[in-house]
Amino acid sequence: MQANPEDRTVATLRSVTVDDRTLVSPPPDLFDAIASEAFRDGGGTDGEGEDPSGPSPTNAKVVDLAERRARRSRTLTIVGSVAAGMLLLAGVAGVLTRNDDRTEVVASADLELLAGGGDGNAELVERDDSLFLVLDVSDLEPTRDADFYELWLLAPDVSDMAALARFESGTGIIEVELPDGVDPDEFPVVDISEELDDGDDTHSGLSILRGTLA
Repeated sequence: MQANPEDRTVATLRSVTVDDRTLVSPPPDLFDAIASEAFRDGGGTDGEGEDPSGPSPTNAKVVDLAERRARRSRTLTIVGSVAAGMLLLAGVAGVLTRNDDRTEVVASADLELLAGGGDGNAELVERDDSLFLVLDVSDLEPTRDADFYELWLLAPDVSDMAALARFESGTGIIEVELPDGVDPDEFPVVDISEELDDGDDTHSGLSILRGTLA
């Protein structure tokens, strides 16, 4: 009894092994052989089946699609690399622009410990035509019997002073813009005092750190 087509198809599919599904690379001269056969003597017998409107056999060419895909992949890779490089350069330019804030250190001072514990330093910087006092008081200990610390600029003979900011220990970096009328040439002494929150805005007389900008 002859097997029906469906049974033969099932039997054939079941007989397929892993080796049968392995792709085999074509011989290197395959495409040349196809071209030679396709366009030999006009590609037909006695002109049968020829399309007079089609391409001339002498100009026809079999294209290796694998090679075309490889060239396209290389082209996309090159374009992608160029685009990535342009983005990288743009990012670097943006960083340089952000970091170019024209900040210049015009004076500095190491602050001497007068009482309590800890240390600090100060820098007077110019940025965008304004002056800022930048303090690092990361190591300043907590106040003992006071409520907060206060930052001052003093005249050399302590005959005049200007209060700039109040802060607590652990603040770390303090940056204060010098107000109009406070000239660091007239007030070069950086002073940090302990103060009580008692409504008295004058200096307590208890200086913790002090140094002169130079």
